[in-house]
Amino acid sequence: MGGGAVMRPPAAAPRVAVLLSTYNGEAFLAAQLDSLAEQEGVDVQVFARDDGSTDATRRILADYAGRWPALAAPAGGEPLGPARSFLALLGSAPDGFDHYAFCDQDDVWAPDKLARAAAVLAAQSADHPLLYCSRVRFADDQLRPLGESPLASDTRFEHLLFENIAFGNTVVLNAAARGLVATSPPGAGMIMHDWWCALVVSALGQVRYDPTPRVLYRQHRANVIGGPAGRLAEVRKHVRTFWRDPRRFYPIHGQATEFLRLFGDRLQPGQRAAVEALVGSRGSLAKRLRYALSGPMVRARPIDAIAGRLLLAAGLY
Repeated sequence: MGGGAVMRPPAAAPRVAVLLSTYNGEAFLAAQLDSLAEQEGVDVQVFARDDGSTDATRRILADYAGRWPALAAPAGGEPLGPARSFLALLGSAPDGFDHYAFCDQDDVWAPDKLARAAAVLAAQSADHPLLYCSRVRFADDQLRPLGESPLASDTRFEHLLFENIAFGNTVVLNAAARGLVATSPPGAGMIMHDWWCALVVSALGQVRYDPTPRVLYRQHRANVIGGPAGRLAEVRKHVRTFWRDPRRFYPIHGQATEFLRLFGDRLQPGQRAAVEALVGSRGSLAKRLRYALSGPMVRARPIDAIAGRLLLAAGLY
């Protein structure tokens, strides 16, 4: 463990299951584990799943587990990719925790990161599905600050249908939200675990967004999904993604279709109508164009809403 003393939680501290998915993370994993051990005001248990690493990641996990009782012996299995690996952890983690937190292998958490999330989630009944997410502070591979993510305060279902606001490394679900997601695992169509969880909870519970960043989101070449620090970098990233595979650039239709299959009978009439309209828009060119011109499209920035409508008109969704 790191050199600092580990803070012991008070007797009645919220119990948080930290769900850590790893893959070839030897360069930064120890720093993240140290930051988990330094969480204050919560009772932390860490459940790790390795997704087929070929470097020293599993050895690092086993070494920490041998010295830190809060870290369970790492599990393994067939490579699933990050999204399905995290959902596998969500489903296999033990019951009885107050909250369940996704954790990437290469970030660093502020000591009050989980306590802050737990306080927000505790403001409502534990029976009501709640998901906490927050702004992040970008950092380079040496943890030098690169700025903060844009504010994203629109947590409505109508927004999350078209755009994700939940950085996975900030997501914490209460037990009710965990049960909601884990008991109906998605098949094909899910884009990423964080977006999926936020979409489901926004429809059948509530998403709470915290504008104060408590995660250093490390940016490096191995990021599966990074957060460019500047607008020009963001545009370049989108162009590269579009050039590689235009039909996977904005795949909201598949996610909406799977969401409707699993949760359609539990939606409010207006919610169901919105999803059915998006899913049905691929039925013909006329339907697609009609939706692109006048159907609902909620994104944070007007320019992104215009881009979304163009992609829908072109069938690239």
